[in-house]
Amino acid sequence: MPLKMNGSQSDDIFIVGLDDANKPGDQLQPGQTSTITSADPATWVITQDAVPRPTDKDYTLDDGTVVPAGTATLASAKIKAAASPAQVNVPINITNHLANADGTPVLDDTGAPIADDVDTATLVPNLVKKVGMLFGTAV
Repeated sequence: MPLKMNGSQSDDIFIVGLDDANKPGDQLQPGQTSTITSADPATWVITQDAVPRPTDKDYTLDDGTVVPAGTATLASAKIKAAASPAQVNVPINITNHLANADGTPVLDDTGAPIADDVDTATLVPNLVKKVGMLFGTAV
């Protein structure tokens, strides 16, 4: 699901493994890695956790799959805007790539490579978060 944030925010990224029945929580095999990258690190800084965190709350994937709080993840990270972002109001690809220790793609149970998962994050300056009402009469 595409992300839109202003420059003062940060957000979590969680990568979950799914089985044939779309049940979340499957894990990588020893030697396999999950790497999260930004197509433009001068706009979005991604800091991947050394040890993947479980999901912090319930989430719903784009296909409607519910991922409960506490689900084990393949990778987790924080995303935030760079100090002087290079691009604003431009969707930037955020990619998760699965690889074996030798750099080859991770294969599913049929022998097919698991495709990279790509979504976008857009830096929107001055994104409204709430409103405040003022009346003309001083209090």
